[in-house]
Parts: sequence; structure tokens; C-alpha cells
Amino acid sequence: MSLIDEMKAYAEREGLPILRDSEVPLFESIIANKRPGKVLEIGTCIGYSALRMAPFLGDGGTITTVEFDKARWQKAKDFIDRSPYKDVITPLLGDGTELSETLPGPWDLVFLDGPKGQYVRQLRQLMPKLMPGALIMADNIGYHEMFYLEGHLPHKHRTAISRLREFMALIEDRAHFETVFFENGDGMTVSRWKG
Repeated sequence: MSLIDEMKAYAEREGLPILRDSEVPLFESIIANKRPGKVLEIGTCIGYSALRMAPFLGDGGTITTVEFDKARWQKAKDFIDRSPYKDVITPLLGDGTELSETLPGPWDLVFLDGPKGQYVRQLRQLMPKLMPGALIMADNIGYHEMFYLEGHLPHKHRTAISRLREFMALIEDRAHFETVFFENGDGMTVSRWKG
């Protein structure tokens, strides 16, 4: 069994959110076309998407990936250490919102895949650290289809959905971003930073 297959089986067994098989071709083609040099991922989970990105980095490229949950971070570290990309992927344990403020950048590509309610704050903190033409990819934008609900939102999701709508308004600001929305999986946006 390949490492990727082992990770998929582990995620399924543990009920962990990783890229769906239907999302992988689009995800990898975006990374392959960009060939980023410096990547920040917020929301490592078990390192699956970081390992999907690594083969498509530009020469000398690196990935810094941040996970808040210690058990997930440790599992990601274990998987990454067993991969051929252990020297280019740095898994950090910590709060993605706090680290997005302190990590220096500049970033060629940012993949937001952590708490959806923090996307807007994280992106605002990262904007001064983005290279011209940087890509910002955000996963699970549909947030299990609740994003599209009108009127009363379920209480426990109200703040996250409200902040996700703020995030969408920010990346739809054509003065700063060019954004495309993909509906496969639970929705993904890809935005190009105009600087």
C-alpha cells in the first residue's frame, strides 16, 4: 500500500477531513501550473494535502503547514517523515490565525483548510505577505451547503457562515483579487492576488 493510500485509509477510518478523490485532480493541476516556491497551508490535518502539493513545487520550494490539534499534527509529522518530501515540508503545531500573523512570508501560495470562520482574518493578516500573483486557495467554501442558506442559520454555525461570507466578499474584491469558484467537493475558491 502506498503512503497516500495508507493516509486515505487512516482518514476514512478515523473520520478525518482530507481532500476528496474528486478534488485531487483539480487541486494538483492548480499547484502544478503555479509551481510555487513558498507555500503556507493552514489546516494540516494528517498532511495529506501537503504531500499532494509537494511533487509540484518549484525548484527549491517549501511548504509550511500549520495544525492546531496535537494528535493530528503528530500523525502528519509521522506521515511526512516517511515521505520523500520530509526536507521540504515543515509541519508546525499551533494556531493558524496566530501564526499567519507571525510567519514572515512572502508566500507564493496559501491553502486555507482550517476553521472556516477564521479564513477572513487569516487572509487579511497574510495579504501584506503575499507575492504579486500569489494564489490563495480556500477549501470547503460551501461549508456543507449552509453557506447558501438564506434567512435563519443554524445557531452553532451562524458565526462561521457569517465570517465565510465576509471572506467571499473580500476575495471577490476585483481591485485586489481575481477569483474562481469550483463546486466540486464542498466548494473551493482559487484567487490570484493582484498586489
